[in-house]
Amino acid sequence: MKTSITAVEKKSWFLLCLFVWIQPLISGDRQTGSLRLEEPLSREKNMVVFIKYGNGYLNIAKSNPQIAYEGEFLYAEYKPDVRYEVVGDEGRLDIRFTGDVRDDDEEDSRHIDSIDKLYENELNLKLNPKIPLDLNMDLGVIKGDLDFSGLLVEKFDIEVGVSKADIYFNEPNRTSIESFDIEGGVGKLSIEKLGNANIRELSFEGGIGSYELDFSGKYQQDLTGTMELGMGKLTLYIPRNIGTRISVDQSFLSSFSIDEAYKSGEEYTNDQWGKSKYQIDLDIETGVGKVDVIWID
Repeated sequence: MKTSITAVEKKSWFLLCLFVWIQPLISGDRQTGSLRLEEPLSREKNMVVFIKYGNGYLNIAKSNPQIAYEGEFLYAEYKPDVRYEVVGDEGRLDIRFTGDVRDDDEEDSRHIDSIDKLYENELNLKLNPKIPLDLNMDLGVIKGDLDFSGLLVEKFDIEVGVSKADIYFNEPNRTSIESFDIEGGVGKLSIEKLGNANIRELSFEGGIGSYELDFSGKYQQDLTGTMELGMGKLTLYIPRNIGTRISVDQSFLSSFSIDEAYKSGEEYTNDQWGKSKYQIDLDIETGVGKVDVIWID
């Protein structure tokens, strides 16, 4: 059993202070400018997507199959910096929508200098459903609906600061996600139908937010995962018909709740462990957080 304060817990305290500071200041009118971009699909066989988005609303969905990507940007002051190129047979989409403006001829940049502008931006992005995607997202203060249903996701890496976001995989992913990495800070984050995402290895780190991970869906391989939780609440919804093993490393200040499971030391298994075609194997570490496991049909 742990008694010392971990790095995850220290980070959670910092995020809590940040959230308390900015919450009363989130206000103001919406965008004053707009930008629409579209790139037709050419010889791309895969696409790498990098998004650095400081603050605002974010919506992601699939595009027309003939389009590499299409984006609509609504902004309060500074235009987003969007660059797309095809190198060999790889498309590379780089979106920096943070208030900073890159200039090839100047070293300095401008930036958002008022908390009042937090939700004055909006990004609506659609991605091609026919080519594999390597997704990398660095998100600050956002509200979002990220729908990856129908997309070919091979790598998924997302870091969220202060958020209220929902992530969906409502259709089975037709390719394997070798690494699925999530880092959440403050706020609420919900992920639906992770079974459809076709994940080999999942990594989750939560701060002081409220997180809901739904593991339902159509499995195509075993899923292994590591999870770290600071001061937040993590709820796992796991199908009864999938063999599941959960190992828990917790402090005396944390809470872990599970029923209908066999306990051996700090390891919990359900009736289907070792019997079902595909398995879920999770390793959970929590500081002063609360973890609930709920079985679903």
